[in-house]
Amino acid sequence: MDKLPIVIIGAGPAGLAAAMQLKRQGINPLVFERKQVGGLLLNANLVENYPGFVNGIKGTDLVSLFEEQAQRLGVVIEQEEVLSARFNSNYFRIVTNKRELQAQILIAGSGTKPIKLTCFLEPKRLEERIHYEVFPLIDERNKEILIIGAGDAAFDYALNLSRLNKIIILNKGSKIKALPLLLERVQRNSAISYLPDSEVTGILESKNGRLLVMVKRDGLVFECDHLLAAIGREPEYSFADTSIIEDMDHLLKDQKIFLVGDLKNGSFRQATIAVADGIRAAMIIDRIL
Repeated sequence: MDKLPIVIIGAGPAGLAAAMQLKRQGINPLVFERKQVGGLLLNANLVENYPGFVNGIKGTDLVSLFEEQAQRLGVVIEQEEVLSARFNSNYFRIVTNKRELQAQILIAGSGTKPIKLTCFLEPKRLEERIHYEVFPLIDERNKEILIIGAGDAAFDYALNLSRLNKIIILNKGSKIKALPLLLERVQRNSAISYLPDSEVTGILESKNGRLLVMVKRDGLVFECDHLLAAIGREPEYSFADTSIIEDMDHLLKDQKIFLVGDLKNGSFRQATIAVADGIRAAMIIDRIL
C-alpha cells in the first residue's frame, strides 16, 4: 500500500491552493476530485471580490486559470472518489473507487452538498431531473427554467442562465436573502421573473415530458423544462469514517487533519476565503514536516 505525506480531498479553490503552495514548498501532495475541478466556483456567474480582477471574472474562467497554474506547478489531480478515510495510529487509511493508500496528513476540502427538496414527486424518478448545481445547465438554450430559493445562489444562478433562457425564481416566503447588488440585477433583467410566497408543494411530469411544478400560492402550476433548487447546503463529510468524526477535535489539535474551504466555513462560502484556508494549511504543514 502506497504511503504519501499529504492527501487532499477536493480540487476546489481551497484544495488547489493548498496543493500549489505545497508544491512551491517542495512537498508533493496527491489531490482526489470525484467530479469537476473547481467546486462551486463553476456555478458562479461573476466573481467580483477576487483581488486582481478589476471587472470581475466568470467562475468557469477563474477555474481554468487555477487549473492552468496547478498544471504548471506539477500538481497531480486524480479523478477518483474517496469512499472512506479512517485514522489508525499515525496514518490515514484512504480508500477510493480505484485504490487504497495511506497518508500522514489529510487536507479535507470536500466542500458542501445541497439540501434536497422534500416536496412530493410523482413519479419518484423525477428526482433525477431536479438540479442543484448550475453548470449542468449552462449550455441550455431557449428553455424555461424554474429556480427555487431566495439567496445569493438562487439569484446568481438565475443571472447565469438568463442569457438565452426564460427564468422564474420561486421564493417560499417574502424575505430575499440575496445581496442587494444581485437583486438589482435580477430586477433589471427582463428574462427573469420573481415570485414571493410561492412554496412548491409537488412536482409532476406533464404529458409532453416536461415538469409540472405546483405552488401553494393561488394554486398556481408552472410547466418548465428544468428545475433548479438552491435552498441551502451542508458540509460534505461522506468520506469520513466514524473514527475521524468522533476524534475530530484531537485530529485538528494534533494537526493531522486540516479542514479548508466551504467544508468548514458555513455561510462564508467565498473563493478568496477558501484559497486563504488552503495556503495557510500548506504553510503549517511545511513547518510540521
